[in-house]
Amino acid sequence: MKEATDPARTTVRSVADAHGIGLLNALGMPMRVAARADHPALAWRRAGLMAVTGRADGSASACPVPLTEAADGALAALRALAPDAPLPASGALLLGERARLLGLERQGTISANGSCRLIVCRDGGVALNLPRGDDWSLLPALFKADAAHWADVARLARTWPVDALVARGRLLGLAIAADRAALTRASPFGSARCAAPRSTDGPPLVIELASLWAGPLAGALLRDCGADVVKVERRTRPDGARGGDPTVFALLNAGKRSVALDFARSEDIAVLRALIRHADIVIEGSRPRAFRQLGIDAAAEAARGATWISITAHGRDGDAADWIGFGDDAGVAGGLSAAMRRSWGEPLFAGDAIADPLTGITAALAGWASWLGGGGRIVDIALASVVAHACALADADDDLAGWQALAVADRAPFYAMRSPRGSVRALGSDTVAVLGGLAVAAPL
Repeated sequence: MKEATDPARTTVRSVADAHGIGLLNALGMPMRVAARADHPALAWRRAGLMAVTGRADGSASACPVPLTEAADGALAALRALAPDAPLPASGALLLGERARLLGLERQGTISANGSCRLIVCRDGGVALNLPRGDDWSLLPALFKADAAHWADVARLARTWPVDALVARGRLLGLAIAADRAALTRASPFGSARCAAPRSTDGPPLVIELASLWAGPLAGALLRDCGADVVKVERRTRPDGARGGDPTVFALLNAGKRSVALDFARSEDIAVLRALIRHADIVIEGSRPRAFRQLGIDAAAEAARGATWISITAHGRDGDAADWIGFGDDAGVAGGLSAAMRRSWGEPLFAGDAIADPLTGITAALAGWASWLGGGGRIVDIALASVVAHACALADADDDLAGWQALAVADRAPFYAMRSPRGSVRALGSDTVAVLGGLAVAAPL
């Protein structure tokens, strides 16, 4: 990618194309990909990501990793499989549109949304994310000392070694990750094929059991491809994004049918199981044990021919299956802060919870490719692994000073923002219709 640093050249095909082709090969769908991606420094600026990258009291920074090309390549691969779909024009845009809509700003070692911080420990650093109110009540147990403020966290963390603090935090159910370069596997997917593929006649039925960003974005892109997407939420604890910015929520969820169930009631759990049995594609963002507790077996669903998209922070196998994580800390686990440190001399956040939208695009590609291939697959897609795979696209010969100069000098317009396609359905407004259409008895 060395030639892409030429200021006269504003586009680059090789990395985005190769990334898209590599993803399709990993999914067993070898095809040509024709991505048109702006130079990663230009795309970073034009997506609005410079505003949320760099020191809080300093200049904005370009990201030293071609994350925009990873997004453009994955979206181009999806477009190759669904050439007539009204997909977004730019994968890079999807990485930055939330920050632009919310007016977020860079805060250096604090995430753009303020919930995650890079903390110095005795022998390195960690990312600690505290987005839930209950997280703060766990800090005294984490540090074995009173901690009620970020100043307490910074002081106490310096007495702990990284690995011990991360292990302890994960046992407590906190989103915490070591700030170091990550090892990446050959692909961001861990997949298991089964021998009972189902028919692909008609559009696929997608049951979306995910919330916030990555899973809903995957569902939105699958809807663009023609899928019938049913968003299933808990009646008593719906998608937390419903209470946030309405435009952000609409971009991710407009046009989906809405079903609301009470997972505390056996009758509603029975309905959930029946819905899943009808699904061609299931998208979920929970730890595997959550579905086991509901009596739902992902492997059995794959065995009958469904595609099960499992989005986790760190993977669904081994100890990692129980680790909590969100977009910012998972990005650090994937090596993004370490890449920023190598380039800019200190650990910094890059973008806005960047692992979420990048994973959402990648998950949509996996879901559509698997469905076209007959299904029968569990796709294990982890936020941290998606970022680590993208970090591996970086070239040691890239002229990062040139990247920064390109971004700072660029005066092209930002990418045009999207408009929601369709309307957002009220919570549970389609429950009766969806269940009736599938001949599933509604809970009493």
